[in-house]
Amino acid sequence: MIALETLKSRLVNNQIEIQNEEGYVDTLHFLFSEPAMEVEIKRLKQIIPIDIIHFLKTHNGADLFVHPTYGGGIRLFSVDEMIEYREIWECPEQFIPVGAGRDGEWIVCEVVNEHENYIWVGEFLTYTDDTEKLPMDYTRWFDYLIVAQGAHFWDWFRG
Repeated sequence: MIALETLKSRLVNNQIEIQNEEGYVDTLHFLFSEPAMEVEIKRLKQIIPIDIIHFLKTHNGADLFVHPTYGGGIRLFSVDEMIEYREIWECPEQFIPVGAGRDGEWIVCEVVNEHENYIWVGEFLTYTDDTEKLPMDYTRWFDYLIVAQGAHFWDWFRG
């Protein structure tokens, strides 16, 4: 995950100044958890995309683009949170929760097979409404999230 490593190299005291939509400039904070151990990752029973496993082996969860006063940001889940939210959000077998957006949106990865997956984002996912499914996999979504400086870029085109 080159985009994540490049972002981390640009952080000063785990924060960075970014320009948001409508020209707002803020200094946002980042918190990265310690790596997950192999035994933790094995608790995830279904097929997990390799880039999610790589993220977990690097950081077992993270808070990205968090405003120091207003909070928000993107929460990328730890293994424990993935297991917990899978039950809370009543995810079908092929879906795994990977995070939550700044307004509480559910961020879930649909795993079709070990080589194909899609990100779904919504306030309360039905797992059947294709408008909640983004035309990209976890890797591309994560890269775009960093390039968009934490903005919910997926909402820009949802009308």
